[in-house]
Amino acid sequence: MVNNTLELKIWRYIANTHREDGDSNIIGDLFIENTFFCYTLEDQLRNKDQKVYGETCIRAGRYKVVLDMSNRFKRIMPRLLDVPMFEGIRIHGGNTSKDSHGCPLVAFSTDGKRIWGSAEKELTATLLQWQKENPSREIWITIENKFLSYGGEKRIV
Repeated sequence: MVNNTLELKIWRYIANTHREDGDSNIIGDLFIENTFFCYTLEDQLRNKDQKVYGETCIRAGRYKVVLDMSNRFKRIMPRLLDVPMFEGIRIHGGNTSKDSHGCPLVAFSTDGKRIWGSAEKELTATLLQWQKENPSREIWITIENKFLSYGGEKRIV
C-alpha cells in the first residue's frame, strides 16, 4: 500500500510482430498490491496520440479507480477516471478484443490469444470489500507496457 491507497497494476505484454489470426489485442496481467490477480485483454496499442473508442487501448499511465453503477451493464463495476476524452473506462469481463471497445477485460484463464473465465465479479467484490474497510482511501491503477523481445505471444508458465 502506497500513501494509504490500494494499488492495482496492469502489465501489458506487447509483441514486436503482428498475430496471424488478425486479432489485435494485448494480453496482460493484473496485480493487486503486487500480487497476481488475473489476466487482462485490451485492444491493440497503436501509434496514436489519443485513445480511440473501440480501436485502441488506454494509454499507459496512472488512473484513479472508482466503483459505481454502470448505466450500460446495470451493476456496480470498476471505472478508470481521467482517461483523456472519456468520462470513464470500465473494467469488465469478456474474451476477445471484440468484447473490449477499449476497456480492459479481466479473466482467470488465457492461451495468450484470448481470455476466458471472467474475473469481473471477484475483482469488484475484492475492491468493494477493501473500500468498505478503508472508506476514506483511494484505489489507483498503473498501466505499463512490457515489450516482448522475442516477438511472440506471452509465455504462460
